[in-house]
Parts: sequence; C-alpha cells; structure tokens
Amino acid sequence: MPNIAAVLREEIVRLARKELRATVSPLRKRVAELTRSNAALKKIVPALEREVARLSGEAEARQIQVIRAGAKELEGVRIGPRSIQAQRKRLKLTREEFAKLAGVSANTIYLWETGQVSPREKSRGVLVGLRKLRAREAKKLLAAAGPREKRPKPRGKRRLGRRRKKR
Repeated sequence: MPNIAAVLREEIVRLARKELRATVSPLRKRVAELTRSNAALKKIVPALEREVARLSGEAEARQIQVIRAGAKELEGVRIGPRSIQAQRKRLKLTREEFAKLAGVSANTIYLWETGQVSPREKSRGVLVGLRKLRAREAKKLLAAAGPREKRPKPRGKRRLGRRRKKR
C-alpha cells in the first residue's frame, strides 16, 4: 500500500508546477518581446547620436557670435530694465531679434525689460558687448545667422475658464 504522505507530496508538487507554469509562461513571452525591442533600440541609438552631433554642429555654426565684455568691463556697469529696452530700441530690433543676439528667449527679454528678472552674469557680459553694436551691424549679424525659426501654431481654440462671482 502506497504511503499517503508520499502521494500527497507528489500531488502537491504536480499542482504547484501546473500553477507555476500558468504564471511563468506569459512572463517568458513578455521577456522575449522586451529583449527583441531592446536589441532594436540598441541598433537605433548610434544613428540617433550621430544625427544629434550633426545637428548640434549645425546649430553652433549658425549661432551668432557677439562680443562679450570682460570681467573688468562689467565692474561698475549698471544694467536696468530701462537701459535694456533703450538698447533694443536703439538697435531697432524686436524682442525676438534682440533675444537671438543675446542668446536668450524673447520671454527673457520681456522679463528683463519689465524688471521682473535681472540678467545673470553671462548675459550681462553679452548686453554690455551689444552696446558696442550699431543697428546695421546688428541686422547683418541676424541676417548671417539665417532665417528665424517659426513656432507651430497651436491647434484648436484655447478654452478660458469661467470666473466665479464673489459673493
């Protein structure tokens, strides 16, 4: 007569293997899919890195070279919102054009001109260097840099939230 403990143990092992197989089988398939996709991505990455290097080289070539003031020239120089705006008006530039010369965004120029933010040390050097430019020279620098990048227009209407009445 067979030992009940041995039979019970074998049945438990058999059921455990069956449950394990049901759980592990989908996981094996998923691991195989991930391995294949990982191998495909490893092939794509070097091509993308080469493209990034090429594009960054082009961007550096198109970057505007402006005279930066040295540390000694910056000593005692006051750069306020009015002086930045006056400088931009003197050069007859839009905020976008002036921002391109300064190497910042047009929104940064707005913040500088309204006095909400003051320029950092690097930008102060550029602004002092831009003081030496004339309007014609500034236009030539912008023309040499190439066409202005256009932003894509937003799709659809912008929904504005309703204001609640105060009670």
